[in-house]
Amino acid sequence: MRPVETGQGGAVAGAGGPASGARGHLRRDWTLAVAAGELVGFVPPAVTGATLAALGAPDLALVVGLTLAGALEGLSVGVAQAAVLRRHLPGVDRRRWTRATMAGAAFAWLVGMGGGALMGSDPASPALLLVVMVPAWTAALLAMGFLQWRVLRVVVPRSGRWVPVNAGAWLLGVMIVVVALSAAPNSWPGAVHAGIGVAAAVCMGLTVGALTARTLAQLVADHHVA
Repeated sequence: MRPVETGQGGAVAGAGGPASGARGHLRRDWTLAVAAGELVGFVPPAVTGATLAALGAPDLALVVGLTLAGALEGLSVGVAQAAVLRRHLPGVDRRRWTRATMAGAAFAWLVGMGGGALMGSDPASPALLLVVMVPAWTAALLAMGFLQWRVLRVVVPRSGRWVPVNAGAWLLGVMIVVVALSAAPNSWPGAVHAGIGVAAAVCMGLTVGALTARTLAQLVADHHVA
């Protein structure tokens, strides 16, 4: 029988790794951190997109501007996540994690905006969607989780499930924002649209955080057991 151990903060851990209370704290901390990071990170893309659209900027400027703004969004989320990892999984390189999150977010914005510009300039053929855009969108969804996993696996070797879980969580999160903003009529005041955007960003962060927190907690537990 595995002896009972005392974990962080005096929590008692048995054969299953960290105590359930510690896992609960991790899930809560992670969920709130992702929501806070997304709330702050939502500002650069929102401001950049609104400004460039008001100026009538060409598609190339929109793609470049929002890709850079997306990197700032990734920076915000990455810093918030790294702060939680510092407490619960201190072996993870926080700088590498933040850079990975920035790169994944920037790539997702590049593919999303670039694909939108490509299809907007000319009606997309089924062949284009099948051969180019579907693989590109899939890569964009997987990018952040894959890059983060390359950092995570140094500490938790068998952590590959982080990639699909992270991708699925962000897919659902992005859908929340798209549906919320699409449902708001253009005739509504700008302040209302801004409020909807902020609320949608928080909901997206909470969704992504909650869906990935369970997997992260299990990975942390596996790390402690090993």
